Amino acid sequence: MKKNNKVYYADLFGKRKDKYDYLNDHSIFSTKFEELEYNKEYNFFVKKNFTAYRKYSSYYNITQIFKDCKSGVSTLRDHFVIDFTLNELKIKMDKFKSNLDDFTIKKELNLKDTRDWNLHVAREEFKKTEYSDRILDYSYRPFDTRLICYSPSLYDRGCSREEFMKNFYKPNVGIILRRSSTKTWHHIFITKDIMDMNFLEARTYVIPLWTYNDSNGTIQKTLNGKSIIKKSGKNSNLAEDFLKFISEQYPNKEINPEEVLGYIYVVLHSPIYREKYQEFLKIDFPRIPFVKDYKKFQKLSKLGSELIELHLMKKQFNRNIAKFEISGSNDVKYVKYKEKRIYLNEKQYFDNISEEIWNFHIGGYQVLDKWLKSKKNRKITHTEIETYIKIVNILSETIKLMDKIDKIKLD
Repeated sequence: MKKNNKVYYADLFGKRKDKYDYLNDHSIFSTKFEELEYNKEYNFFVKKNFTAYRKYSSYYNITQIFKDCKSGVSTLRDHFVIDFTLNELKIKMDKFKSNLDDFTIKKELNLKDTRDWNLHVAREEFKKTEYSDRILDYSYRPFDTRLICYSPSLYDRGCSREEFMKNFYKPNVGIILRRSSTKTWHHIFITKDIMDMNFLEARTYVIPLWTYNDSNGTIQKTLNGKSIIKKSGKNSNLAEDFLKFISEQYPNKEINPEEVLGYIYVVLHSPIYREKYQEFLKIDFPRIPFVKDYKKFQKLSKLGSELIELHLMKKQFNRNIAKFEISGSNDVKYVKYKEKRIYLNEKQYFDNISEEIWNFHIGGYQVLDKWLKSKKNRKITHTEIETYIKIVNILSETIKLMDKIDKIKLD
């Protein structure tokens, strides 16, 4: 854009007819336009609040803090390779591996060929394998871990992300997040398993804390296009430039990767941070402000570690908030919230759920609504009822911890 050029903007909200009427009655000369503040990095043609941009842009982008970051698994056929129970999944895999003809398999399993996947070829490859050791826990949606058959022949080329997801075959945790969002930003979670591309809604990324490499000297491109040499064995995923920064930020302090992870996780759960930088969180991966005071860093990191333990569902609760006391069919016919109750059919409900907990979002999903709706037309088991009650506890605790975070100034 040339220096003397200016961009003007106007918007109009309302029904389609009202907009058409306005356009018929006005021209560019009678419309009131507002001059936009020019930002050479993004060139937006809508109004944006960039008051805090200079400060925000000085922070480390999360992809500069970690070396490896990739989007989740894209199955393209969730209904086939993912299921709630081992038995349900095995029935489909056994049928796929059977001697039934391809036409019958396509029809009964609702499968079709794509540009990069041929059912006949996939079946021939799949028949040569023992799939049972390829059934893994799968982070499908927030607090919704299912089972997946993670055999390469079942996926289109490049969609399994197996070379990267191998990092979760061994003990690991990873931050789940999105690069951008047009909605209110709460697009952050944690996983210990391989995860789905749509975990938070569309195009979700995961950043492992640790990377595992079988061969020494492997050269790999990062998300930023930078080449890195991967060492064999277990390695921290923290970038060298960031490690130098953190050693200068907190001199003579031994800071481990878990502490950094906890700190980042807590920052991204700060309501003040989300509100202050909401315009920038819509654009790119988040940037992280690091406090100068080491004691404050420790305090925030500890809160983040608590959140991580919560979201991995490791914490045990002595008391439950929600109650499920009415016996019945346990059929999930619908999900309806009314007067602190979440109904799953005409008779049964989870009781004592506050509106704040009911409305809590992670990514593009309203957690309690999404979780229960995914069980629609199924009977929820006793274990699933206990899990749902535990999720209510976790969300309540998360809200309390988020309030605590904002009592500590980040920048």
